[in-house]
Amino acid sequence: MDRTSAQALMVRLRGRLPSLSPVERAVAERVLADPAGAAALSISQLAAEAGVSDTSVTRFCRTVGLRGYPDLRLALAAAQVAAADEFAVRVGADGDIAAGDDTRTVVTKVAHLTARAAEDTAAQLDLDALDTVVDALAAARRIEVYAAGAGAVVAADLEYKLQHLGLVCAAHSDIHRALMGAAHLTTADVALGISYSGRTPEVLDPVTEAARRGATTVALTSDPGSPLAAAVARVLTFAGRESELRTGATVSRTAQLTVVDCLYVRLAQRLDTQAAEALDRTHQAVTRGRTSRRHRG
Repeated sequence: MDRTSAQALMVRLRGRLPSLSPVERAVAERVLADPAGAAALSISQLAAEAGVSDTSVTRFCRTVGLRGYPDLRLALAAAQVAAADEFAVRVGADGDIAAGDDTRTVVTKVAHLTARAAEDTAAQLDLDALDTVVDALAAARRIEVYAAGAGAVVAADLEYKLQHLGLVCAAHSDIHRALMGAAHLTTADVALGISYSGRTPEVLDPVTEAARRGATTVALTSDPGSPLAAAVARVLTFAGRESELRTGATVSRTAQLTVVDCLYVRLAQRLDTQAAEALDRTHQAVTRGRTSRRHRG
C-alpha cells in the first residue's frame, strides 16, 4: 500500500470511530493511538492489547475495507512514514491541543492541524463521488444546503459559490426553513447536508424529507458510517478532527471548505462557457452597484 492510500485509510478510520461497534472501536483506538507500535504486533498481540479476540481484529480489518490483518500492518507502517513529522495527527497523540500547552505551542499546533486537515481531506476524497455530485449540481433546477452551528458558515460559503456560477441555491441553518424548503423539492433538485458527526437532527431531518420528495441527496460528513451518510445517495467525506478544546474548530471547517472548493472548481470546469458568462454578469452587476452607490453618496 502506498503512503497516500495508507494516509487516506487512517483518515477514514478516525472518521468512522463513532459508527464502529464497541469491539471494533477498541481495535481502532489501539491502532490510532500508536500506529507504529501496532504495526509491529502480531494479530494475537494486538487483540490482547485491545481486549478483543483475533476474530474481532480480522472482522475489523474487513469493516474498514482491508482483506485481512497483513494489509492492516502494511497500512500502519506506510501511514507512519507519511505522518512522521513532529505533530502527526493521531488519536491520543501529542499532535492534538492539550489544556496545558503554551501560546507558541497552541499557535504551531493550530496551524499544523489546519493545514493537515486539507491535505488529509484531499488524500481520502472519493473522486468518482465528487464528479457524480458535480454532475448532479450542474443539472439541478434548485439546490438546497442544510447545516447547523459551525457548519452554517460552510453552507453559506457553498451557497455563495454556487450562486456566483449562476445556479439557484439556498442555504438553511434554521430547521423550520430547511424543512419547508425540502418539502418543495422534486426529482430535478439536489439537497446537500453538512454535518461533522452525521448525526445532527437539524441536518438529517431536512435531508430525509428531501429524499422523500425524490431529490438527489448528498452528505458532507467526517463519518461515512453515520445516519446522515446512510440516508443519502452520495457521500463526500472530510478529515478534520474535533477535540474537547476545539468543537466546531477551524480545522473541521478548513476540511469542509476544501471539499466545497473542489466542488466549485470542478463545477466551473463542467459548466465552462455558462460559468464564465455567469461570473462576468456577477462582476458587472457588483461593479454597477458600487458605481451607483458612489454617485448617490
